[in-house]
Amino acid sequence: MGWELLIPIIAQYGLPLAEKLWTKWSSGNPPSKADWDELRADVNQTAKDRMTKVLLESGIDPSSEQGKTFLALASKA
Repeated sequence: MGWELLIPIIAQYGLPLAEKLWTKWSSGNPPSKADWDELRADVNQTAKDRMTKVLLESGIDPSSEQGKTFLALASKA
């Protein structure tokens, strides 16, 4: 997978997804149903979904005032 394929993916979906695709491509294994399901879930995540995950990983309750503030900011993105 060359840059000509990766650059549009990076621009549209971000570096983490492009890196995940490249890693899977580089393994040489054919894509499995689980691979497709994982990629589909990544693509369908919203900024709010990602923010909720980061809040939980950081020990911040998403329903707290601080959590609500961050989620509101993510919802505007």
